[in-house]
Amino acid sequence: MIIKNNSLEVLRECTYEKNEDLNAMVSNNLYLSVIATNACQKNCPYCINSLTDRSLSLPYEKATENIKKATVKYGIKEAVILGGEPTLYPRLIDLVKFLKTDCGLRRVGFTTNGIKLTNDEFLIDLIKSEIDFINISYHQDDEFISYEQLKQIRKVFKEYATENQKMRVNTNVWKGNHDNFAELLTWLDHISLCCDEIRLSNIIHKDDFSVNSQAVEEAEKMYMKDNEYENLFGKLIDYYKNDYTIIYNPEALGFVNYYLIPKVVPIIVNWNIDSKVSEQICENDLFNKKIHTVKCLVSGDISLSWNTGNIVDL
Repeated sequence: MIIKNNSLEVLRECTYEKNEDLNAMVSNNLYLSVIATNACQKNCPYCINSLTDRSLSLPYEKATENIKKATVKYGIKEAVILGGEPTLYPRLIDLVKFLKTDCGLRRVGFTTNGIKLTNDEFLIDLIKSEIDFINISYHQDDEFISYEQLKQIRKVFKEYATENQKMRVNTNVWKGNHDNFAELLTWLDHISLCCDEIRLSNIIHKDDFSVNSQAVEEAEKMYMKDNEYENLFGKLIDYYKNDYTIIYNPEALGFVNYYLIPKVVPIIVNWNIDSKVSEQICENDLFNKKIHTVKCLVSGDISLSWNTGNIVDL
């Protein structure tokens, strides 16, 4: 059985109200994305950060002032800290505490490559900062972090985290990485020992809107065709739907199809094909004026997309 659900992130209902300041319909689940730094130890060709200026990091005082204004003005309740690699931002813990305490946000987390989390002391400090969730981007053959290291991160996390703190593994599918159905099933069972939740995604075609448009040719070699993604993800859904009630959300974040397979360690299939970065403007549908997230750019400015063309006047 497949249940259709129109929530923001699979399970939460999403409604819109007109915001005169933004001249748009704004989601009641509006959240904040914070680009803490462009620095990163990796250079993934599919990542929109791969050719940015790696020396740039968030100016803390400017950013926190703008963030506080934005959270009050737009009723923001959640935030995710991104990069680059956010664990390289020297004031990451200060930023988490600011978002939780000064802004009163109910959920704050970050997405990381996990490399610095192999330092137990650093990981424990992050957990004690009352971070609500950690998303680790981890793929089949990650040269920077081993499966055993990921298991160790999970062990420390379980020891120090509360029941409400969650650890998720995000993985992308491309040619040679989880593109075989039998291998994918085995890997999903394997990785479920290392997290509370798994999110499985395709990679998105780049274009001139992307900040690293020079890397388009290299990234193109990794893409599977849309019908290949459809066949693989469709086969995965079909495999599980007789044993689980699959929850489906066709409009999460404005353009992403979400499927939730509610196993003990749930699997989210983040299904987003037949589109390019410029057609999505990341999580916002600016063309139809539906706003799901605001961004704090690495400059400290608040924007409606990942470029400086949509800076918000606070």
